[in-house]
Amino acid sequence: MARLNERLSIVEEALNKIGKLDELKQRLLTLEKNLYLSKKVLTFEEACSYMGISESLLYKLTAAKEVPHYKPRGKMLYFDKEELDSWLLQNKEPYNSVNKANRLTDSYHNEQGAQNNE
Repeated sequence: MARLNERLSIVEEALNKIGKLDELKQRLLTLEKNLYLSKKVLTFEEACSYMGISESLLYKLTAAKEVPHYKPRGKMLYFDKEELDSWLLQNKEPYNSVNKANRLTDSYHNEQGAQNNE
């Protein structure tokens, strides 16, 4: 019985360490994200993560020369973070949130007035 309790203690310790590992993993991910804020030049993998796109999409964009990138030695791809930000923010779509909200409010009030007059 003592041997069983000893084994259970070992298993409990291992499970506690796994929980701590998950916590450490989350902290590491947070640190990696913060690292991008301080870097000016990103590697290919970092650029994918920073922009939230797959590696295959970024390869296609660089091959088509659609995204700004650098190849200082002919193979490795690097990206200027500020240029990526500018590229990501191009082609801004117009929005009319205030006008749309006003139209919806006016429409609602007009409907209410029409119902009250009936």
